[in-house]
Amino acid sequence: MRRLWFAIPSGGLGHGGKRRVRILALLAVRNGMEFLPGWFANVAPHMDGIVALDDGSTDGSADFLAGRPEILELLRNPPERERWDEMANHRRLVEAAARHGAEWALCLDVDERLERDFRARAERVIRRGRLLGRTAFAVRLRELWGAGDIYRADGIWGRKSPPRLFRLRPDHVFDTAPVHGFKAPLQERPYPLADLLVYHLGMLTPDRRERRRARYEASDPERIWQPLGYAYLVDERGLIVERVPPRRAWLE
Repeated sequence: MRRLWFAIPSGGLGHGGKRRVRILALLAVRNGMEFLPGWFANVAPHMDGIVALDDGSTDGSADFLAGRPEILELLRNPPERERWDEMANHRRLVEAAARHGAEWALCLDVDERLERDFRARAERVIRRGRLLGRTAFAVRLRELWGAGDIYRADGIWGRKSPPRLFRLRPDHVFDTAPVHGFKAPLQERPYPLADLLVYHLGMLTPDRRERRRARYEASDPERIWQPLGYAYLVDERGLIVERVPPRRAWLE
């Protein structure tokens, strides 16, 4: 199937204000207390529930998650687990979402936030995508840069669009790449772009950028899963930033 050249629109009328499908958020986290309170304040109001996996946190993340009423199921890995197994964690989360009656799933990292009207817009995208026979979507990822209302827009930064919103299906084909794997079912490729905004706080400051670079270089030292490498994460040459439109801002 050919890629759609346009983004499926999310604005306008068309039942956006009513919840017509059951969407659960999927969250895997390790030592995420820096971001967890804000994540719940931002994400939970848009969802019909959350399934989470704590990957051996030692900073209190697991206890925090266990105390949240929005959590339908909390999966755990032991603290002595040697490495982050992203795709095994994701498979367990999808299976848990199915147990709790999810029709759709939205995959998010703990340092990500949703635009203010995300749920209404997602309902419109799902309805409009159904008319095109599409049930998995990429979203626009905005890398916040220096401030909560500024994002980087030059080069690769303005084109980031990971597939994160998808309908659950019993024959879900999972990606096996240990780093940068697709979360949506592989058989749904190519994923059409939806006009939905997700904001990433993990690149907000120079310190966070350096930490992100170090983490990826440690997990993919030979650049097998990203030939481009990871030095670009801290490279500001050609920097262009844009302001987040107020009507599509994120809130905590």
